Amino acid sequence: MKKIFTALLLIAVLFILGCGNENYERSEKIMGTLVTLKASGKNSKIAVDESFDKIFDFVEKVKVDVKNLNDGAGNGIFIKISPEVFEMLEMSQKYSALTNGTFDVTIGAAVDLWKNARKNKILPSEEEISDVKNFVGYEHLHLDEKNCSAYVDKFGVKINLGGVGKGYGVDIARKIFEKYKISDGIIDFGTSTIYTFGKKTIGLRNARENNLSKIIELENSAISTSGDYEQFFIANGKIYHHIIDPKTCKPSENKIASVSVVVNGEVENCATVADILSTSIFLIGKNIFPEVVQVEIQNF
Repeated sequence: MKKIFTALLLIAVLFILGCGNENYERSEKIMGTLVTLKASGKNSKIAVDESFDKIFDFVEKVKVDVKNLNDGAGNGIFIKISPEVFEMLEMSQKYSALTNGTFDVTIGAAVDLWKNARKNKILPSEEEISDVKNFVGYEHLHLDEKNCSAYVDKFGVKINLGGVGKGYGVDIARKIFEKYKISDGIIDFGTSTIYTFGKKTIGLRNARENNLSKIIELENSAISTSGDYEQFFIANGKIYHHIIDPKTCKPSENKIASVSVVVNGEVENCATVADILSTSIFLIGKNIFPEVVQVEIQNF
C-alpha cells in the first residue's frame, strides 16, 4: 500500500506538461474553476467531448440531489438519488468513519456560515458557531444501497460535496479516457485535482513566495491539493480560510498552508480518494493513515 499513496504537505500546486503532442484540448468553467482536458491520439476529440458531456450532466445531478436531500432533511423519507451522487456519499461516509468525522460532507451549515463571513468580512460570533455545531455530523446521513437513496435525519443539516466533487469529476473523465484508450493526456480541474495519462512533470508552487517548492513526476496518477491560499479573508490580522474543521466548525489552525496527495491510478476512483485525503490530511495532519502515506511538511 505504501506505493499507492504519497502525501506532500506543501504550499500550492501548478502543473507543467510533459513531452507529447496534444491532438485535442478543450477548457470549460465548471464547479467554479477552469477545467482543461487534453488528449493525444486517434480518439482524443471524442474522449474529451464525451468527458465534458458527462461532467456537465454530473454537475446537474449533484445540484438536484443535494438540494433535494437538504430540503428533505428531517422529514423521515429516503430520497432517490443518482448513482454518481450515491457513490460519492458512500465513499465520503467511509472516510468519515476512518477519520473519526474529520472528513464530513454534512459540513454544509458551517460552510455557509463562513462563506457569508468571507463575503461580508465579518467574523461569526461564538454563539453562531456553537449553534451551527448542532447541524454537523456524518451520523445524520443515512444511505440505502439497495434503493440508491439517502436521507438526512435532522432539519438544518446540509450536505456539501465541495471536498469530493472535483475528484469525482476527474474520475468521470479518466474512465472515459481509458475507454477510448488514451495513453497521453491530462485532466486538470483548475490544479485542484489533476490526473495524468503518461509521464508528466508537476510543479508544486510556494504560494507564499510565488515560486516552485518542489518538482515531482506523475505517471498515470491523480494529485489533489487542499490549501488556505485561494478562498480566505483577514480579520484582526488573522487569515480565515475556507477549509472548515467539522469538530470546531471553524477554519482549521494547524500551521499548514496546503496538502497535496498523489494516488496511483490503480486505485479505484483514485482522484476521488486523493480529493478526500487532501482535505482530511489538511485538517488532521500527518498522522492520518500513517501506514499508507508518506508525508513531507513545509510550515508557513
